[in-house]
Amino acid sequence: MLKFDWFRRLLSGERERSDHSEPPGFSRPISTASPFGTRIWAVGGGKGGVGKSLIASNAGIALSKQGKKVLLVDADLGAANLHTFLGVDGGRTALSSFLKDEASDFKSLIQKTPFPNLDLVSGAKDALDVPEVKCTQIKKLRDALKKVEYDYAILDVGPGTSSNFLDMFLMSNEGIIVSTPEPTTIENNYRFLKCLFLRKIKTIADSQPDGVLKDLLQRIFSDKWSQRVKTVADITDQLMRLDFEQGRMLKEDLKSTSLSMIVNQTKRGEDANIGKAIRSACSEYFGVDIDYIGSVGYEETVGESIRTRRPLSVYFTSSVAAKSLEGCIARVLDKSRAAQQVTFQI
Repeated sequence: MLKFDWFRRLLSGERERSDHSEPPGFSRPISTASPFGTRIWAVGGGKGGVGKSLIASNAGIALSKQGKKVLLVDADLGAANLHTFLGVDGGRTALSSFLKDEASDFKSLIQKTPFPNLDLVSGAKDALDVPEVKCTQIKKLRDALKKVEYDYAILDVGPGTSSNFLDMFLMSNEGIIVSTPEPTTIENNYRFLKCLFLRKIKTIADSQPDGVLKDLLQRIFSDKWSQRVKTVADITDQLMRLDFEQGRMLKEDLKSTSLSMIVNQTKRGEDANIGKAIRSACSEYFGVDIDYIGSVGYEETVGESIRTRRPLSVYFTSSVAAKSLEGCIARVLDKSRAAQQVTFQI
């Protein structure tokens, strides 16, 4: 059973402690495509230390090897270290400078890497607490990413359920959630997904000028109705009973959230099956399909690549982990291309 007390308070007008302004508005349909065709991928999840930066850095390199122009953005404001995975210094300016209005030009943050077609925006140069970041600053980042001239922008998003990290994740055309087989990681990712979908529901409701959706949601979470809501999927089901069109539109909005999951650090054969189990549970509880795109096995070469600051997909190409990771990224890329084709057809 999911607990929705905090979500009910948000619908009533209370703000998260980390917010100091209204959340960035999203109107139907939600679109983050830039005039230059930049596709935004976000790599994140509910727990730190699971390999997000490993996945993000090697995904960027894999795409750049295919001739794609890629921008890596270290958006882990609490523990920025993406540059280390690329074997480069953090640079003179960082994303934190842009968010704190110390640097006005986003392009000035971009630094070259030793790898062709791959550039980097480093994370926090100085201490930057997550609660200090305002929603207007997140919107500023989103607007900047719409203007960059890259094929792909990959965000390495910090772990947890802060509204700021959730909003960063919701910027993306494709979200990649990194898990490990440990129960604590699975539980944290489940909580992350719950908060992600509730955040999206609230953002959509706030974007409606007539407030119809918010009124309906408040009715669903009233004392009379609240016992009927056990999962996120129940929200859309109850909404369709009250207002079929509003429920249908919200259901489509949630289903349009393109998410994939990678299980990292697998050690046993059954560990890889966890991804399929998570996918099944998410479909039931959230009413949204999350693609399980594969696993990356535990291997000493992964630790060596991190210690020596040499990317796995460049210096350890023959390793099983590198090949597995390459396969995962290829499946996300195929999915992204298919989504673009559907968009063009529409």
